[in-house]
Amino acid sequence: MREFFLDEEIKIPFILFGKTHIGCIIIGLTGLLLIYLLRNQIKKIDKKKHRLIKYTMFIILFGNMAIYYGSYLYYGVYNWKVHLPLHFCFIAGILFMIYLLTGKRKLYKIIFPLTFIGPLPAIFYPELTSSFDHFLFYQYFISHHLLMIFSYFILYLEDFTITLKDTIKTFITANLIFLIMSIFNMIFKTNYIMSGGLPNFLTELYPFLNHIFPPIVLETVGIIVLFLISLLTHIKNKEDNLLKNKTKKD
Repeated sequence: MREFFLDEEIKIPFILFGKTHIGCIIIGLTGLLLIYLLRNQIKKIDKKKHRLIKYTMFIILFGNMAIYYGSYLYYGVYNWKVHLPLHFCFIAGILFMIYLLTGKRKLYKIIFPLTFIGPLPAIFYPELTSSFDHFLFYQYFISHHLLMIFSYFILYLEDFTITLKDTIKTFITANLIFLIMSIFNMIFKTNYIMSGGLPNFLTELYPFLNHIFPPIVLETVGIIVLFLISLLTHIKNKEDNLLKNKTKKD
């Protein structure tokens, strides 16, 4: 069990863009596609079941993180400079879990894009060494792929309308998070959200990144993902408006 949680010896390696990695990407993107294709059925789910669905999502996400950190504490390898839940994906996940418990609609409108800004780049470039024989592989899949799928599912389940104003708030929130964590990193000599430097495997893969200030890389990627997610919300809003106009004519 210790080996399963701590991965002290790599037995089944995780290869970037290998079969396992590509399979994970396909599963994640297929999940998002299925939600879009089944969006009308999702909207019709009995409201009495909404709370059960959201609580189930919370249990999966919270349990995943509890096991992840609990195993490090149990085996005595926990290091607060590395293992605090202050990476962007984890922060987005925590905010999403707060929404699942509270149902605060204003909160969801801001954090919906955040649940993609961190996880989406990470599903293409994960910092993993092992796969099926290491818990971190499953933790990574749940906290990135499933987080996006859950968040997108909620968009249609609760029938949200996310406006440009909401997107601007998300942009401001994301930058505030990055600024706060940059200050935290400077004070405590940590590297959460990679403000101090990109992972070695990325700079080895793309050497030109060594010559670019890390925050510029992260800001650029964040803006690109935010734009892509804005297209998803735009499509939903457009479909909703067409349906409303059709209903009025009928």
